[in-house]
Amino acid sequence: MFSVSTKAQYGIRALVHLARGEVGADMADPVVTGMAIATAEHISPKYLEGILAQLTAAGLLVSERGKRGGYRLSRPSSTITMLEIVEALEGEIKPVGCVDRLDSCSQGQGCLPRRFWLGLKDSIDGYLSSRTLRDILDS
Repeated sequence: MFSVSTKAQYGIRALVHLARGEVGADMADPVVTGMAIATAEHISPKYLEGILAQLTAAGLLVSERGKRGGYRLSRPSSTITMLEIVEALEGEIKPVGCVDRLDSCSQGQGCLPRRFWLGLKDSIDGYLSSRTLRDILDS
């Protein structure tokens, strides 16, 4: 029923890879090329570039050009929520269409299950908001 897209999974893996630069001795430079991330995480470089571009456009990454260019986190991983990441790649989480558009349901205001769907959305948003990229590293 509910699933996390491959794009979101790959985006999170790429961000975790970059976040390790904050805490690990295995990554001396926080700027990493897309190709290095793709190779380490076993992701198609072309597909990953699109994901990294979305994350950069959302302000979660900084892209540095030049000979020593690549990507780095725009801020500490402890301040980047999982909700920000998922929404940057997938848009707002909506279990069903009526969550934000009451007129999308023929029952309108009389739709009793809508309260359930709103509660589910709130639960998912709350959970993702309470978890950061750093939490993944620390788990």
